[in-house]
Amino acid sequence: MIVEIEGIVGDRQAGMAVIHTAQGLGYGVEVPRETEQRLPSRGERVRLFTHLIVREDQWRLIGFYSAEERQVFQDLLEVNGVGIKGALSVMSHLGIERLRRTVFNGEWKELKGASGIGAKIAQRIQLELASRWVKGSDTSSTVWDPGAIGEESEAEGDDVVAALVSLGYERGEARAAVRDLADGSPEDRLRQALRALDRGRAR
Repeated sequence: MIVEIEGIVGDRQAGMAVIHTAQGLGYGVEVPRETEQRLPSRGERVRLFTHLIVREDQWRLIGFYSAEERQVFQDLLEVNGVGIKGALSVMSHLGIERLRRTVFNGEWKELKGASGIGAKIAQRIQLELASRWVKGSDTSSTVWDPGAIGEESEAEGDDVVAALVSLGYERGEARAAVRDLADGSPEDRLRQALRALDRGRAR
């Protein structure tokens, strides 16, 4: 697997750059807008963190300026219905910092500005990434730290309420959302609560 590439920037076009390595190979690397804007000029050296996608009819090498950007891309690919094009579109539209704020604030409609992302996929992205990042998976460098929840939220005695409040929901609506949740892990209950809140706001 190709996880990093270092070389000289060659030809560039929207969403793509050729990187010439010391071995004499030129790799066509697809990049989101945030990475594209940070690429050095032609003839200068660059190091990119990459994600290789191998399919029967083609290989696609996606490059990112940081490992953090690559992880966000990989997290987006885990969302059902979001492919390579959709993940790159979301990242190019928002960038990773704005994407985080959008996810944690429940502002799924912001995602619809990305090419090819409709309302249902936008809601799914917001729901699943909020659940993944709040959960604190060790595999994601972009995870928001649940330890940042304030003392007042912790005093509620319910991790799900605390997580929802820290995501920007009002305490009252967070309590209402968890009132009738089915039993399950904190992650399952958080997903249920986010779905209930999204349904309520969509009315």
